Amino acid sequence: MKNVLIYCRPGFERDALAEISDKASEHGFYGYGVPAENSGYVLYNTGDDQGGETLIQSLSFNHLIFARQIIAVNDVIDFEKGGRVQALLEAARELPLAEDMWFETADTNEAKALAGLIKKIEKPLMSAWKKAGLLRKKAVGIRHHVFFMEGNQAYLGVSYQSCRSEFLSGIRRLRFPSKGPSRSTLKLEEALLQFVPEQRRERDLYEGMHAVDLGAAPGGWTYQFVIRGIHTYAVDNGPMQKELMNTGLVSHMTEDGFKFKPPGKVDWLVCDMVERPILVAELMAKWLCEGWTQRAIFNLKLPMKKRYQEVVQCFELIASQLKQQGLKYEMQYKHLYHDREEITVCVMVK
Repeated sequence: MKNVLIYCRPGFERDALAEISDKASEHGFYGYGVPAENSGYVLYNTGDDQGGETLIQSLSFNHLIFARQIIAVNDVIDFEKGGRVQALLEAARELPLAEDMWFETADTNEAKALAGLIKKIEKPLMSAWKKAGLLRKKAVGIRHHVFFMEGNQAYLGVSYQSCRSEFLSGIRRLRFPSKGPSRSTLKLEEALLQFVPEQRRERDLYEGMHAVDLGAAPGGWTYQFVIRGIHTYAVDNGPMQKELMNTGLVSHMTEDGFKFKPPGKVDWLVCDMVERPILVAELMAKWLCEGWTQRAIFNLKLPMKKRYQEVVQCFELIASQLKQQGLKYEMQYKHLYHDREEITVCVMVK
């Protein structure tokens, strides 16, 4: 397959294309793509018949900012009404065998209107795939995706466990907790689930830890630590939710987040302050280089233009300062579903 199809938040197609173009060039592919504004996806042609599969298997999902999902595809499949199953099945014979199959659309109102069609065609397609022997349990980690564009068009592609989202259409939907101080709590919840997988939580996220939340009021991010039994220094001149303060796990520090210094080393630093991204990046780098924390999750508020370029500059600043201090680290980043005009970054010093 020659193309890479990326699902993204509508309005971020140019950023997703700029990013995949950079990643592709690092792996020797110099292709092209033409983003369709507010479509919720972007197609990148590698210029190589097998480039799509080769490229996505060389990437790490948590090192792709704007990709909600990433699959390898060939050209769009056009089919007439009543001939969808056969058209897709014929194209599927060119794909590697898979262990399962997903049916998806972009995250737009127009695409969501195809839900009825997908529900109608899902069973006939699954039946055809099984009858043709295209689904096998032994094909571990390989998934087929049917990405519907319109009622008469779809992309058929493949993803690999090494680099993909495990959520339909790349969207992790979370329920707002009844006692949550603000909807921003979903941002940190999603970030923790994305960047601190279950197998690492005994080491990196457990009861009894200490955290700092810069720009905490009214407590949306602090709430995620409190429900995990983590004592949190909530730094903000604004008021905190009373229920949080009554837990005994929150110390409200009415100070400027850029000037605050912790009383001692803490396990986590989180930050969702509305400030220029480069200033937040400098602050996060300072905390990590000073040894005030070894783990940080923070949001970078994106400018209106050159969003990808601004983010790369922030990453380079953090990497440069940590390397100057001789620190080894892991940096992950993602434009999460519950983010809007920002991206979330996680840095852990080893």
